[in-house]
Amino acid sequence: MSYFETQHAQPPSPLPTEPGEMRPGFLTLRTKFSLFVSLIIVLACSGLSGYLIQQEAEVMKSALLNTGTILVKTLNKVSVSRLIIQDTHYLETMLDGALSAPEVVYAIARDQDGNVLVGKSKGKLVNTTQLTRDETRPIFPDDSLTEALIAQDPQISRTEPLMTVLHFSPLKETLLSERAADRKSAEGFRIGSETIYDFALPVYRQERRLSTMELLTSESPQDSLKVSPGQSGIIGIIQIGMTTAPMQQELNQTIWHIGLLTVGIILLGILLTILLTSRIVTPLRRLAETSHKIAEGEFHVTITADTQDEVGQLTTSINRMVRALQHREEAISTYVHTITKQVTQLSTLHQTGIAITSTLDVQKLFSTVLKLLRENLGFHRMILVLQDPDQTRGIVSEVSGVSPELEQQVRHLEFPITPGTLDETLLIQGRPVLAYDLEKIAHRMNPLLLPICRRMGVMSFVSAPLLSHQRVLGYLGADRGNQRCTQEDLDLLMTIASHVAVAIDNARNFEDVEKLAQTLEERVAARTQELRSANERLQELDRLKSSFVSIVSHELRTPMTSIKGLVENMLDGLTGNLNDRQTFYLGRVQHNIERLTRMINDLLDLSRIEAGRMDLHQSTINIGSLAGEVVEMLQPMAQERSLILKAHIPDTIGFIQGDRDKIVQIFTNLINNALKFTESPGTVTVEVKQREDGMIQTCVVDTGCGIPLEEQQIIFERFYRAQSSEMKNRGAGLGLAITKSLVELHGGSIWVESAPEEGSRFCFILPVTLAPRKS
Repeated sequence: MSYFETQHAQPPSPLPTEPGEMRPGFLTLRTKFSLFVSLIIVLACSGLSGYLIQQEAEVMKSALLNTGTILVKTLNKVSVSRLIIQDTHYLETMLDGALSAPEVVYAIARDQDGNVLVGKSKGKLVNTTQLTRDETRPIFPDDSLTEALIAQDPQISRTEPLMTVLHFSPLKETLLSERAADRKSAEGFRIGSETIYDFALPVYRQERRLSTMELLTSESPQDSLKVSPGQSGIIGIIQIGMTTAPMQQELNQTIWHIGLLTVGIILLGILLTILLTSRIVTPLRRLAETSHKIAEGEFHVTITADTQDEVGQLTTSINRMVRALQHREEAISTYVHTITKQVTQLSTLHQTGIAITSTLDVQKLFSTVLKLLRENLGFHRMILVLQDPDQTRGIVSEVSGVSPELEQQVRHLEFPITPGTLDETLLIQGRPVLAYDLEKIAHRMNPLLLPICRRMGVMSFVSAPLLSHQRVLGYLGADRGNQRCTQEDLDLLMTIASHVAVAIDNARNFEDVEKLAQTLEERVAARTQELRSANERLQELDRLKSSFVSIVSHELRTPMTSIKGLVENMLDGLTGNLNDRQTFYLGRVQHNIERLTRMINDLLDLSRIEAGRMDLHQSTINIGSLAGEVVEMLQPMAQERSLILKAHIPDTIGFIQGDRDKIVQIFTNLINNALKFTESPGTVTVEVKQREDGMIQTCVVDTGCGIPLEEQQIIFERFYRAQSSEMKNRGAGLGLAITKSLVELHGGSIWVESAPEEGSRFCFILPVTLAPRKS
């Protein structure tokens, strides 16, 4: 049984629970929805209540502070004259009036030194609910609170009271300022304490009041507070204490009322949420029960839609889904059979592919593939026919499903490809054949194969050509015994034939590659031996050449030096006076001796470079300064040829690490070449600049004849002489090769930019090094 048959035969797995049942540990949708909405209501109501309570507390506190400020200012104004004469009776009456306010805890009138003239107190708070106080245990603030008022500048009048937050500790029965209470909170001053706002305002002696016009014409706002000595001064201080106990009691009542209202709103919201949830969830539960039945395979259930809302639309959609599932279940049964058959075919194709890729033996491949196809795809007999290389004959390569005697008779049978037969259709035209009835196409059958087919009892067959890279390699044929072949059989056989054709092509290519590889190995081995021998001969010749050049150069230097010295002596008149012709000839001799000397030196340098014996004496060099020196040194040569030799060298050129003599040789070779190939009037320019990549670039630019593009690729090779230049300007072809080698020895590179009749630009770059430190 195939995989798909096995899967279809299994019954659907049962659901873990019955409809309406919940697994342990899971909440129902109704519970989740109710909890979620209830949480939102609780949070919203709690947040709003907290905000209202906070706003109410701020309003109460602001009212308390305003009351204290107004009261202390009022007492300040009415007590000026009484403080001057220190009328304690009047002051007691005034303070008793202030204490009639429920928020006032104490009231004090002080003299100009801060001493208490009259002090009134309601006493300690003994009952926070009834707000009763014990007058026998008065509470007063510390005298230090008014020291700042007494110590202030007497030239400045204070119009606003000094407010201090005090906390009364029931444990120590003392009033402590807010800062001090914060410092000693660990000692218990905040436990059960009473908060009191202390208002203190100094009373001033007013000899003369400033008019409104004087206040407006004063130079600064501070001038309105300043009075001259003797005009005013502190004559006393009025101090009152405002308790927060009444405010706190009223705030507690407000909190209680708001809390009760909030709880009522929350309970009402939760009740409405439960009712709404039941309204929504009940239809959904019916849908869940129906879905469970559908999952168990009951496709004949229906649901009645009670509403036209989203739940009703969902109910209608489920009814449609049930009807669609009924039709789909019927179609699936039909599809399973088809899919099972196709899976079998795909499995056979896969096995065929494995067999094709596992061997390159053609005969083994043929027998394996035909056996697999016959056993798995239901074919009764199969035959494989190949085409000869001349495309004129067919050869039976393999048969399967016949008796051994018939197999022996048919295998390796050769037959000509006759025009108008099925052999031509398959082997020449490369088209498949579906023979539904053998007798109807007997006239197109090969005369050698038709009797064999009748002998085997073939009724119908299919044949597919083996095509690879637009070439027909043969064809594959099969029949189903007593059953008629169909187009599906032909399509399947064509798919298999394409894989078999590729396998045959690969096997043949592998055989060809093996033969070619064997031939190539033999040829490569012979050629390698020839190249090895030639390389050894070339190495020996190169060694002899280098040795010859070195020996000849050394041997030539001694006589050339002697000849040069003798010619110079004759030109200097040591052998007597010379006429003009003798002087001219000796001058030409001297010029050619110097030329030969340079060539010998170039040969020696090239020999050392090739042998790897060129030593560099490294030092830190200012290449800009060195370029300027070489330009000055070669100015006589430029003037002799009526040329302009100049340099463009910035002042901020970095240093390089190199051999000074070799760098001079590089400059000399490039500038000499530029002077040699530039006709008068002309210009040779030396440019030096520092690049952003840490390299110093030097260019020698001339306005000479230029170099063709094809010569620019080989101009730096040894012994190459430019073909585009005049014969008189051609040298030995070593200068640029030596220059290139010297630049590369210094870690740089050189190139040329040129065009015929537009001059040339030889550039090289060398790496920058750190400048030497000045001692």
